[in-house]
Formats: sequence, C-alpha cells, structure tokens
Amino acid sequence: MYEDIERSPFCHIVIPAPDLDLSLEFYSNVFGWEVQKNIPGRKYWFFKSGNIGGALDGNRRPASGSVLLILRVNDINAMLEKIKQHGGIVTRNCEAIGEADAGYDAYFLDPNGNEIGLYSM
Repeated sequence: MYEDIERSPFCHIVIPAPDLDLSLEFYSNVFGWEVQKNIPGRKYWFFKSGNIGGALDGNRRPASGSVLLILRVNDINAMLEKIKQHGGIVTRNCEAIGEADAGYDAYFLDPNGNEIGLYSM
C-alpha cells in the first residue's frame, strides 16, 4: 500500500517566537539548544537541537491546537522543574502513556505560549 510513497523525514522545524530573546534564553538554558542570534536575520534565528535544526521565527505567533512537537528527554520530572524555573508553564504533569507505549509524557507552554510535549522511557 505504501511502497510507492516517498518517506520524507523532517529536516527543519520553525517555532513561533514573537519574543526571540525570551525563546533564545529558554531553549538554550532548558534544553541546551544552540541558537544563532540574528542569523540568518533579525526576526528568524537558526537553532540546533541535537538531531534536527530549525528556526525561531519572530514573525509567527503561537496557535492553540496546532501541530505539537514532542521532545525526548532522559528525566521528564527534572525537565519539568527546569521548564518552570525558566518561565515555562506545565499544562500536564508526567503520565504513563499506557498500551501504546511503555514511556511517559507531559506537556508545557514555552514563554511565548507554544505548547510542546516531553517524552521519556
């Protein structure tokens, strides 16, 4: 059924960031991302997250109920504490996923209001 479909992996992710400086501080301090301020431009800054790169886009605004990014972390509870320390808001604490997966997930809002998920085994 899917033999003739090209499987296209993600290669770049854009995160809405009306306050670019706030996003730079949050993602670099919480997740260790490398953010290149003002590269390539004043309102669109590249980042490296480890396995995929992307950009913080100062021209975009967060949208509720849109595409949800999930970040894999080693210690989900420690990460939730770190998120709160750096201005994020936990919207759902760590819960077991259940039958679909042996892992755990949680959700938070970054300081610009983007909803992001965490996953851990």
